[in-house]
Amino acid sequence: MVRAATVFALSAGVALPTIVAAPTAYAATVTRTTTEDDGRLSLGLPGNALWVKVSVLASNAPDAAVLATTDELTSTGYNAWTTDAAIKLPEGTVFGDYPLAVEYRMPGGVVERWTGGSFGYKLHTGVSTAAFDRKTTSYDERNVVLNGTATTWNPATGERTPAAAGTTVTVTLNLRDAYSTPRTTTAQVTTAADGAFSLPVTPDAEITGGSAVVSAATDVDPDNARPLSGVGVEKLTYRITSDTSRYRVNANTDVTVTGRVERLTADGWKGFTGAPVISTGTEPLSYGNGVVDQIGASTTYADGYFSHLARVQYATTGIYTGLRPSVYYGKGNDRPYDIAAIAVPQHFWYSEARMTLDEFGRLTATGRLATNASVSCYDKVDWVALQVSLDNGRTWRNMKSQATQYCSFYQFETWGYDNALYRIYHPETDRFIARTGTPVRLARTPTRIVNVSITPSRPRTGATMTVKGLVQQKVGGVWKAMPGAKVTLVFKPKGDPNWYWTKKDIPTSTTGNFSFRDTNYGDGTWALVLQSKNGFFYSESRTIYVDAI
Repeated sequence: MVRAATVFALSAGVALPTIVAAPTAYAATVTRTTTEDDGRLSLGLPGNALWVKVSVLASNAPDAAVLATTDELTSTGYNAWTTDAAIKLPEGTVFGDYPLAVEYRMPGGVVERWTGGSFGYKLHTGVSTAAFDRKTTSYDERNVVLNGTATTWNPATGERTPAAAGTTVTVTLNLRDAYSTPRTTTAQVTTAADGAFSLPVTPDAEITGGSAVVSAATDVDPDNARPLSGVGVEKLTYRITSDTSRYRVNANTDVTVTGRVERLTADGWKGFTGAPVISTGTEPLSYGNGVVDQIGASTTYADGYFSHLARVQYATTGIYTGLRPSVYYGKGNDRPYDIAAIAVPQHFWYSEARMTLDEFGRLTATGRLATNASVSCYDKVDWVALQVSLDNGRTWRNMKSQATQYCSFYQFETWGYDNALYRIYHPETDRFIARTGTPVRLARTPTRIVNVSITPSRPRTGATMTVKGLVQQKVGGVWKAMPGAKVTLVFKPKGDPNWYWTKKDIPTSTTGNFSFRDTNYGDGTWALVLQSKNGFFYSESRTIYVDAI
């Protein structure tokens, strides 16, 4: 630290050359003036100045009287000088702000004069002491009291005395809640006749620090804010069990959640009285602020038991129940919670549904169970059934049931009926509600080929033979002629497992009859088959073995 007065004393009596202006390299000026809480004055001036003198003027007039002057300043920083003692003005001087004149000399320069700024000749009131009555709060003891005193320093007497009764003290507390979110809260308190103040606080959070400062008043210069120490929290240990009145419920249906909360005490585990219990439909997270998806809440009874309604909205693996997040026992999944299993069947629809009945009577039904939700294709299995009604939808019975495949697809294959209603049925499961698909009517007309004959019965190989027969359709339970049908003649040679067609597109007459000639290919079996026709079942005739000559 450099004492400017000492430097000036060493320079006293030394003849200095006349310098009109200081070199640019040494140009400097006062950048600030600050009146400290103890009446000293601080200047913003380079710390390498050789000499500094401060004068307090009565006014801004050119010939204003000098009320006080001192060159006893100490360099307190790279660009700071502070008077060694409080500046005292003449007795009777009115409190207020007075202009300043600063004279200084930089190395290699001349004495320069700067005017500006002000000296605050006022009462200085501030918080002298402030401390909390506890170092920690707990779940049971959440209140803490800030006790302190405010004092006033009088620059005229140099004494510090209790602040006037009713002086307002503003307290700012820095808090950190259960989610580690920083926030501040502010409160005000007034002093008693002895300058003391007392402020009860219930932070429900950790106090990480803060400040206390006297509010500004006329002719009073508030001291710098006094920092406050922190107040920690004592963690509470608890455990919880829960259950639900029903396992499977529909969405928007209330279930009763019951259970018990116990806390660890010096005497072991005891029922936790008055604890705030909440239930959520999703698992608590370790991040984020606030409670997500709360569906029910209650307060524990004297014995620690609780009961409340919870309304579930969508599919979930359980109801998650714990205490409402608190700085005293944690947040999200950092705090104990219990899971009560529950299933909420969701709505769905049948997508890409298709049913067909082919000419051979084979029934095929395909489709998928679809929802608006994002569904995993790997671990979701449901049972669906293919149902049939033979009495126009009055009664239904299962034809076949099976588990859904990848991505909730289903596919059925079975034998169908001539005329029936078919639908897909999904019984209620943990995942989906019970739902029936739209009934689909599938029908085909039965057919048959009868009265088939081949003449002569033993034709020569390569010779011509005559084939006759009748095609019929079943209408209203009665077999009738089927005009306009086409049949194909097929042949299986003796010793050959395969069938070969020899003539096709053979039409039936208006009476359903057909008659045509074809070549005999030797020993073998002959038959006729009905060619495909929309709305009709396939049919084939009896086989006729021909022993050729």
